[in-house]
Amino acid sequence: AVVSTQSTGTAGGIYGFNRYQEDLLLRQYCRKLQSHSRATVATDHQIKEIVVFLNPSSCGGKAAKTFKKFAVPLLSCSGVNFVVVPTSYEGHVSSLLKYLPANTSAVVVAGGDGMLQDTVTAVLRSSKHRDLPVGFIPLGTHNTFISRILDGTDSLTKVDIIGQSVTNIVQGNIKPVPIMEISPAKGNTIFATSYLTWGSVKAAIDFIPKFWWLGSLQTAAAMLRYSTSTVWPCNITARVNGKEEEELANLTVVPGDGGLALCYENPVELRGDFLKQIGSKIIEQRHSGLLDKLTLGQPLSGPYHQEVDLVPVSQGKFFVDGESVDCRTIKIKYLTDSLSMFVPSDTLPVERVDILPQTPRSVLNFVQSCRDFLGIG
Repeated sequence: AVVSTQSTGTAGGIYGFNRYQEDLLLRQYCRKLQSHSRATVATDHQIKEIVVFLNPSSCGGKAAKTFKKFAVPLLSCSGVNFVVVPTSYEGHVSSLLKYLPANTSAVVVAGGDGMLQDTVTAVLRSSKHRDLPVGFIPLGTHNTFISRILDGTDSLTKVDIIGQSVTNIVQGNIKPVPIMEISPAKGNTIFATSYLTWGSVKAAIDFIPKFWWLGSLQTAAAMLRYSTSTVWPCNITARVNGKEEEELANLTVVPGDGGLALCYENPVELRGDFLKQIGSKIIEQRHSGLLDKLTLGQPLSGPYHQEVDLVPVSQGKFFVDGESVDCRTIKIKYLTDSLSMFVPSDTLPVERVDILPQTPRSVLNFVQSCRDFLGIG
């Protein structure tokens, strides 16, 4: 009973210290944004009026709470006038854009990859608002786009990532971002900022949340479960750029710096081959925090393409920035100047604000005692 009480107290102390660090870090970003606001109040380049489209259902319904806790204080300190508009369903942004105030400087997405893709598509389809820059405050379970534009996100805290995202918006760091225009033979054109993927990799990854109760073993359990619950072989067949039909385990298209990168996984025939070839790679990247970067696969045919014609032979679902789309013949174009977004002003890793010098020595001593008790050094 004594050990249980001590363990509970230690865990509570570490939790409290983490929240204390979180608060200090948030204060540092607020001071930084206040200083910037005072320095640029008389310039013509200041972002003055923004509309934030918030998806409250992102991250299992936690997005609204996270936005209120971290993003609202930062935006308030920046001196920017902002209006938050919650969305209720897929495609809602397209309807809301009709009522956008005339003095809007930018639109900001607060949500995950799917919300970003929905907003970008709505903005680029709009002849009136397609020149507006788009900001992104990542609040989703998977935030692939933020991993693409920020180096070192795997080691950053939630406050760091949101703080840096808001800073980019307030400072007006606007740059053209390469994206994909995806046009089906029949239906509406959509735009994607991160990826289109099809095959067993995405299907296997979708199994992972179902085993949350297994902690660090959830990814391995999900790969094993997927390999025993799928009809084998689970390959896809497609024609790419007019070439002969190819059988693959997975196909991914990503907008790179020089064009569209095609990545693939070799076909698998046996369950054991899947675990060795794909499952082990997913497990490794899951634990290293690199899964959202979709680095699975290797170049299919040449480094980059300006256009890709994809003709699916087998059935299934495309996943475009996390959103499912029925498989159909599509043309993917690489666009470089169609969309402007708020991104870091350079490609250097984000510098995290140092808060430890402000931490009371008694608190640091307490945390070290907790670490000694737990045997974690």
